[in-house]
Formats: sequence, structure tokens, C-alpha cells
Amino acid sequence: MTKPPVLIMANHIDGLGGAERVAHGVAAGLAGRGYEVALRGIRPTAEHRMSMDDTSYSTGFMSPRAERPPHEKPHTPVVRRAMRQEALATLERTLGEYRHGIFVCMQVFVMEHVAQLGIDAVIDTGIGTIGQYHSSYEAAHTTSDFDRITNVYRKIDKFLLLTPEDAEAFRRQNFNNTGWIPNPLSMYPEQVETARPKRLVAIARYDELKQLDHALRAWSQVCQAFPDWRFDLYGDGPARSALQETIDGLGIGGSTRLCGVTDDVEGVLLGSSLSILCSRFEGLPMVLAESMACGVPAVTYDCSPGVRAIVTDGETGRIVAQNHIVGLAGALRELMSDETKRSAMAQAARVSALRFSVDTVMDRWEDTFRRLRR
Repeated sequence: MTKPPVLIMANHIDGLGGAERVAHGVAAGLAGRGYEVALRGIRPTAEHRMSMDDTSYSTGFMSPRAERPPHEKPHTPVVRRAMRQEALATLERTLGEYRHGIFVCMQVFVMEHVAQLGIDAVIDTGIGTIGQYHSSYEAAHTTSDFDRITNVYRKIDKFLLLTPEDAEAFRRQNFNNTGWIPNPLSMYPEQVETARPKRLVAIARYDELKQLDHALRAWSQVCQAFPDWRFDLYGDGPARSALQETIDGLGIGGSTRLCGVTDDVEGVLLGSSLSILCSRFEGLPMVLAESMACGVPAVTYDCSPGVRAIVTDGETGRIVAQNHIVGLAGALRELMSDETKRSAMAQAARVSALRFSVDTVMDRWEDTFRRLRR
């Protein structure tokens, strides 16, 4: 069977976050299987942009005008409307080039742009249309996402979630087009050092959803007993000042740093011994799988089926009850005090992470494509 051209669209494709790593990972994986892949974003991100040179797939944007950084005055409503019209016009032309191809929409916001053009009209052209949701069913129901998903994902060919539990939960809500494919790993170092710096690391956006203040409060309960350890938090976002105030208020500045955004997640993980995730909601948090691939056990809240799909409690990391800061501190204390246990978990984590290898995940994408084109 001739391989169809594939258009992948995401909100942003040039930022340094996990969503961008996933978008490029899927594009590269499909290009490696011989598909002609185009990866497109709605518009450039405001700052902290990755290089997109020398990819095996084409990249670009629906509107050339970038978002404004948080510290700058936002675009006026008139400019924002113009940016959206630019994106819609380019999107309509672009979709016209994929009448015999496949369109993968990685986020609801993108499909809401398609809805303005008319989802029925897009489907009627014969494009195989796939929509993804990168958080959990619980997150969708707790936010406005469920209504948004209902409005744009019911009619498309396939609605993909990240875990079978989330796919089944949406199916029970009369979504008859659900399926699931995990995200692929963006890294898997061939070798990792067994001797690591005694460093706990968090790699997450600085915002309320990620609840990094919980990690700081847990750290404050254990750090005095481990003076040779430090805690580094990588990211950026609106909660940066509040997080620094928490660090200062807890008196943990000597062992704790807000390191800002990194473009070397692999290097950060390879220089760490433990990672931590404290989100309110997640889908399939690939930072946990990336951590495991780098031989770094994770301590994480039980905040989605995806967490349980990645981490096996007691074997490749520790899963703690949601919002249980004391439990978080206890898990940190347990692993920080036992190098032998950390080492065993690190080895098991590396093996477990192979479930998310690019080859394994691309097999699932190709099977989905074949089913769409029957």
C-alpha cells in the first residue's frame, strides 16, 4: 500500500516543552518509516524556541506572527483576530493539499480552527482525520475540555487518547471513535553512568497545574537530613515569582534553585539521581518516561492513569497519593537514603522505558493509518 502524506498540527512546534518534543518525535518517527510528513504549528511561540533545522520532515506555521512573551504587552484584539484569520486561511489551503492523506491534530485548539472551516467539509474531502487529547479523562471533566472535545472530536475518524483507561472512559460517554497510542520517547541514551550527582530534579512548567510548591514543601521536610543533596527545578512560567517566594519562606534557598528553561533535558536527567512530578492532572507525562530512560527513578503523584502506565510503584519509582505532601517527603527520604535501592530502580526503569520506544509506538501509528484507509 502506498504510504499517504501526513500533516501533523500542534499549537506550537518550536517551544522547549514536552508537547513540542512529542510532536517532533512523532513526525520524525513517521518520516523514518517513509512517510512524507509536514509538521505545522498555529503560530510561533513567544520565547525559548528550539532549532528546527535539518529535520527529516518539513516544518512551518499557519500564521507567521509570534505570541508575545508574558513580560510584554499582549497583542491587541484586532491583531489577534488578524492572526487567527491568517492561520485559518493558511490552514484551509494546507488541508486542500491532503485530500488523499492523513491529518493528525495533536491538540483540541487546533481542531477548533478546523471547526471554523467546517469539520464536515474537511471529512468529506476524504482526508483521514485523527484528533488527540494529551491529558486524562478526569482532567477533561474537571476543566472545560470535555465540552470542547465534544464539539470537535465526535465526528472525526479517530479520537486518540494516551491510555486504554482514558479511551474506555470516553467511549462510555458515547465517543464511538476512540483508541489509544502512547507518546514515543524523545531520548534513550545508549549508556548511562551508575555514579550520579545527588540531585533531585523537576522538569515542568512553572504554573499552578504542576504544583511545584508541593515538591518544595516535601523537599523542605527532608533536605536538612541530606546536606549533600540539592533540588533543581527546570522550566518557566507565571508561577516563577511565587515559587521563589516559597523557597525563601521555607528557608531552603541553600539547596534549591529555579534553573529556568533547558534545551538539554537529556543532559539534565543524566546528571540527576531522582526526579519528581506533582501535577494536579496529567495525561501520559513523558518526562517520567524520559527520566526512566535516563536511569532516573521518579517520585510522582498518582495524578492520571498515564502515571500508573509508566511507573511501577516500588520497582521503577514511587507513586504517592495525590496531594499527599507528607507521603511525597517520605518517598524522597526512602530513596535518597538508599543508594542500592535507587540503583536497582534505575536499572529496572531503563528496561521498562523501552515500551515507549519510537519503533514500538510507530507500529501502532502505522496500524491506525492502515485501518483508516481500508
